[in-house]
Amino acid sequence: MTDEDEQIARLEIHRDIIGWVIAELHKEGIRAERTTGSSRKGDILIVDREEVARVKQLLRSWQSKFNS
Repeated sequence: MTDEDEQIARLEIHRDIIGWVIAELHKEGIRAERTTGSSRKGDILIVDREEVARVKQLLRSWQSKFNS
C-alpha cells in the first residue's frame, strides 16, 4: 500500500465516523451538521448550544463502549 493509499484510507475512516456520529446524534433528537472547509472548530456543528453538554456525555459513553 502506498503512502497515498494509507492517507486515503484514514480519510475515508474519518469521513465515515463523522457521518456515523451525526446520524446517531439525529437519532437522539440532536440537530448536528457536518462542517466544511477544514474548520478549525471541528468536524461537527451542534446547532443548539444547549445540547453541547448532552453531546459530550454521549461521546464519552460511545468512547467507553467502543474502547473497552
